[in-house]
Amino acid sequence: MKMDSLQNLHSSMILEKLDMQQFRIKIGIAEFDCLFSTREAPFIFSMTSRGLHSKFFKFEVKKGYWISDSLGDMYYDLAKVLKKDGSSGNKLYPKEFMKEINELIPHNAKKSAKPSAEDIIKIRPDLEESEKPYFDTWIYWKKDGKQSPTAENQHKTKVAYGQEALDYSILMNASTKWSRTPTGRSWSTEKK
Repeated sequence: MKMDSLQNLHSSMILEKLDMQQFRIKIGIAEFDCLFSTREAPFIFSMTSRGLHSKFFKFEVKKGYWISDSLGDMYYDLAKVLKKDGSSGNKLYPKEFMKEINELIPHNAKKSAKPSAEDIIKIRPDLEESEKPYFDTWIYWKKDGKQSPTAENQHKTKVAYGQEALDYSILMNASTKWSRTPTGRSWSTEKK
């Protein structure tokens, strides 16, 4: 399904020089923390349900702002979060669900809606060591090629901090080290 709202939001993000937006949407009784990220290719739209047993849902945004309306493996978890099932007559219809999301996504970007790296990692449990959302330090590897940052570590670095941090990781052959507790550090202040 074409997500016109994401296209409008992205246009607004470009004007504001933003590459990430965080917002909440409510569908029925379920509330979701949402992220729209243009730091990845393809772009990513993700939703994490709020509550004790939160569930994470990730959608790739294809060229032209298309998201598949086939929910695949997400269907049953999403139906459970939305309290929908086939026997109650209140069934989850993927196309209708995607249309509803499209109507709820904001069209205007806000600088205040740019999430911190910690917020991004907390909302994106698909990232490496998502239980460690706080930057600790850089681990510098020898440039002999025997050791280097993992692809997962570099992906987390890029999603959390952007392309500039990833470029530094590649240039310096350095991995980001993360902590469970706040450190007060930032990747840019801890550079060599």
